Amino acid sequence: MKLIEEMLNNSKIEIEELQVPDELEARLNSALQNKRMSKKRNNNWSIKVAVLLIAFMLVTYNIDTLAFYGRELLGFDNILNGTLKELNKMGMGQTIEKSHTFSNGIKVTLNGVMLDDNQLLAFYTIQNTEGSAEDVFSSGSFNSMYVQGILGRNYLESGQGQLSEDKSVIRWVEEFEPPHAFEKKLTWVFNIFIDGKSEEGKISFVLDRDKAMGHTLKSRLNQNIKLEGSDIRFDTITASPTTTVVKGTVQNIIELASDKISGERIFSPNLDIKLLANDKEIDLQGGGMSTDMKGMKFEKRYDALPQNLEKLQLHLVSFGAEHEVSELISLDRSLKARTIKVSGQDIIIEKLEERNGETFVTITTEESVLLSKVYLMVDNHRVELTETIDDNYDKKKDGTITKTRTLRFETAAEDLQLEIKRIRYQEAYDEYVNIPID
Repeated sequence: MKLIEEMLNNSKIEIEELQVPDELEARLNSALQNKRMSKKRNNNWSIKVAVLLIAFMLVTYNIDTLAFYGRELLGFDNILNGTLKELNKMGMGQTIEKSHTFSNGIKVTLNGVMLDDNQLLAFYTIQNTEGSAEDVFSSGSFNSMYVQGILGRNYLESGQGQLSEDKSVIRWVEEFEPPHAFEKKLTWVFNIFIDGKSEEGKISFVLDRDKAMGHTLKSRLNQNIKLEGSDIRFDTITASPTTTVVKGTVQNIIELASDKISGERIFSPNLDIKLLANDKEIDLQGGGMSTDMKGMKFEKRYDALPQNLEKLQLHLVSFGAEHEVSELISLDRSLKARTIKVSGQDIIIEKLEERNGETFVTITTEESVLLSKVYLMVDNHRVELTETIDDNYDKKKDGTITKTRTLRFETAAEDLQLEIKRIRYQEAYDEYVNIPID
């Protein structure tokens, strides 16, 4: 009986705190007033009972539509994209309104959060109670670090903010990794540097999982596109109301190890991948690359998908990466321009000059080709590149764009060799992956 009393008391508190939407109450009033009751007193009592019963059911069964009655977070429109702006207007977030004030008067307020399967968005403001918020904005002394859950930390992925016109408030929206499905109690941890010392701040809050928006599409793709020297594997896609995330693999751990042994390693791949919904491109929001014990992974983030989705595709436009090579090219001042091939790419050595005790090597390549690690060998001694100057571009009749530039080395000698240890280039592709949406 004690347990039952506690449950009823908790439900009573929840009902008393619940703000029933005016629209809902008005409709109930209208419907009940149409019924002819013999006593006015009974009529009023019936209305109250009906409203309380419906409110009790909303609390008890955690109906997701409660999220639509959330409060819009004001002042953030200018730093939100179209999708997030609409979700905010619909009240699809959770209001927090908790603050922490540092010893120097800087006040940080967590106004609210928005959660789905792809990310946790934190909406917060910074105010300087003893001066202008511009000081915090320009000095970069504030650092938002992570959100702490039961199983560990959810780190910051990206964010953007804006100083108000009167320079009194900074508003920020930041993206964190989503917490685990069963985590509710979270703590946002941040710090600020005051007189060269770090001071930590914390704001704890409880996630209202009723307001979490989940996902609209989630699928394991397991589809490959074969490239020269590598495969691009599309692993998963998760589309949520705030964003769409595509994850994949460039090389698994076995391929990474094999390339390291052979000396033909790939560094910093650059993937140009477009997401097409109903044959229209979805805006790219960001992405990243990581290498760990599972291999070399990539992640691409796009805007949310349209509601009337009929067709969904990934389009691999191009793939670029740095490749380890080992090329030693003899340089001769008397020779005319000549072409050499490095990792399948044409490099035209236009001319070799010596001026004021320095050596200048002029080369021409396709626009995307970059010699990212190049040296001048002088009597078996390696001289590092000082700078690259005079980038000139030329568009050919076939549409190809070439780039001519001069490599400057702070040395001069008769016997010279150009050593290329790493080269970057971009290769065009036109490959599509169809994504099932059923």
